[in-house]
Amino acid sequence: MKKFVSRFLSGCGVVLLLIAMVGTLPSESREGTSHGVIIHRIPLWEKAARFYLRHLEFARLAAAAAGGEADPGRRVLRLMDWARETVRPLPPGLPLIDDHIAHIVLRHYGNDGQLAEVFTALTTYTGNDGRWGAARPSGAKGQVFLSFVQSEAGWWVFDVRNGGWFETANGGIARIEDFRHPETLRRRGQAPEVLHGIPYLAYYQDLDSIWKRSFSRARGQMPGPRLLQALGMEPADGR
Repeated sequence: MKKFVSRFLSGCGVVLLLIAMVGTLPSESREGTSHGVIIHRIPLWEKAARFYLRHLEFARLAAAAAGGEADPGRRVLRLMDWARETVRPLPPGLPLIDDHIAHIVLRHYGNDGQLAEVFTALTTYTGNDGRWGAARPSGAKGQVFLSFVQSEAGWWVFDVRNGGWFETANGGIARIEDFRHPETLRRRGQAPEVLHGIPYLAYYQDLDSIWKRSFSRARGQMPGPRLLQALGMEPADGR
């Protein structure tokens, strides 16, 4: 018994020593700004600790924003309202910073793409995977960032910055497939009839292509999916 305990303690000591050695390896953390990319050099243990703490922080934010709503449709609409109220447009004169999704929320401002990313991360953390991508149809003077949220029936479509989405004849949130018959849909929320010089509905006319190039970083912020991605057992976040 004493030999077993001694070997066990020795094994634990070796494991702890290996963890300590690996944890001190150098690593990098990147922060994008309007002026370029800032590289922060930190030990691996610190990068891992920051990653996990950010995950916990965003999980709490998402749960609070969802407010305990169990119905997926109502929950997603609640999350959209919360994201719009929390992440305001980028104020003039302040730098655009591209870092962790949770930091966008803590800063309380971001561009339209960052708002869409926050919203789709919130939906992903609360049970509905989300992606986002830009739409700029011919003749438009600007672009709209559309968010795609997966439901049991398909991918719902939202315009978070303008607070817009469409509703089907039966009262459901419109999916990508529903926009093949736009005459049957009703515009909902706060989006205008005309945006950037063209009819608002025109931003939804090529959703299949927009979805294919849409983007997400949400699952990669979760420890479990991030490990599976590192092991090649789950596709990495991205397009």
